[in-house]
Amino acid sequence: MDGLGAVGSGMLADERMQQVIMNNIANLSTPGYKQSTGELMAFPQMLAERYMLGDGQDATAIGSMSDGTLFQEAVGNFSQGPITPTNQPLDLAIQDPLNAGTAVYALVPPGQSTLAGGAGAGAAGRAGTGAGGAAGAAQPQIVSTLSFVVGRGGVIETSQGDPVVPVDAAGNPIAGARVIKNPAFKGLELFGDTGAPVVDVNGQPSYHIVGANGQALSTSGVSPEATLRMASAATGGVHAFFAVLNVDASNQTRVALTRDGHFQVASDHYLYDATGQRVLAVGANGQPLQNSAIYVNPAYSGQAIFGANGVVLRDGQGNPSYEVVNATTGRPLAGAAFGTVAVDVNSLQPLGQSDYVMTPTTQIQRSQATIQAGALEGSNTNSTQSMVDMLNVFRNYQADQDSEQTISQAMMQAAQQVGTVPGL
Repeated sequence: MDGLGAVGSGMLADERMQQVIMNNIANLSTPGYKQSTGELMAFPQMLAERYMLGDGQDATAIGSMSDGTLFQEAVGNFSQGPITPTNQPLDLAIQDPLNAGTAVYALVPPGQSTLAGGAGAGAAGRAGTGAGGAAGAAQPQIVSTLSFVVGRGGVIETSQGDPVVPVDAAGNPIAGARVIKNPAFKGLELFGDTGAPVVDVNGQPSYHIVGANGQALSTSGVSPEATLRMASAATGGVHAFFAVLNVDASNQTRVALTRDGHFQVASDHYLYDATGQRVLAVGANGQPLQNSAIYVNPAYSGQAIFGANGVVLRDGQGNPSYEVVNATTGRPLAGAAFGTVAVDVNSLQPLGQSDYVMTPTTQIQRSQATIQAGALEGSNTNSTQSMVDMLNVFRNYQADQDSEQTISQAMMQAAQQVGTVPGL
């Protein structure tokens, strides 16, 4: 029976994997769609022991066995899709800055770019901060870095010279905490999977985590109270989105996020996305404004609606191409502008094909993405790889079917022949 259970779990996992791949293929032409990859895991193993008649004190371990395979989750891939010019005035594409390197929390001075940089990016990154960088306090942000360096006092920093910041059990950055390289560590790599420390042959971890007072929070890097969390910039980190107004099943409004920039204008001259959700503006603090709307000016006589990065254009008579207004009153909103927002994609929940909704842990940041007018970002699904994956899933399912038939035949023979006496 255990064999049938293991084979059955594999077939169920194959079916779930097939659904993920089919969804990717079905959205090959959906603007802004981000493909998903299915993740499988083994069921927890069980120890097997042999008992003799009696009280069971003489049990002998004979090994372990697995209960099969489990489809764990579908992981989104947020790598940049191809941007194709459409020459349509209402089409907009997001050029996401976070596409390479490792996403990690770091202490970033105000005004400094959070993009991936090379080994010499530190001076260049700080050169643009000006007085703003000196006036404000550095804040923990998720950044993208191509490499890490060991700075003064053994503090591990990004390639831009920003100290890496550990997180607590809830995934929030710990104020004042630092990641310090262990001077006794003799290995070459500082980080393992998801940022875990590497242990050398002498049992020394690659780094320690210390608090603001210098007290050790973790001497092995694996304490649940203080850990270093990293992710690929493709599957994690902060990415840019357009903000739209979504109405949920209970008729409550909320902010949703989308990469689909195929917009349209309705009879009220407001800008909506392809599913009819009103496009929102962003306030001076970088947060989306639920009461806002993008009013496309009918008096505007120009061809293009959006300039570089979505700025307002004017025709020969000085008429603006659009205005940011209060959706209820139609009056202009001071300090609001059309733009994108940036969020940590690990805090989002999928909604439909190319939309996402925020969770209680979602924190919206100022976006550093650029907007290309008259173009659309295509799906990042690799059609060739998807077909190869589909064939592999089909072969796995077929192999599981053959195994199921073999096990069933063996069990039938055992039920019919074991214990029978020939000639009776």
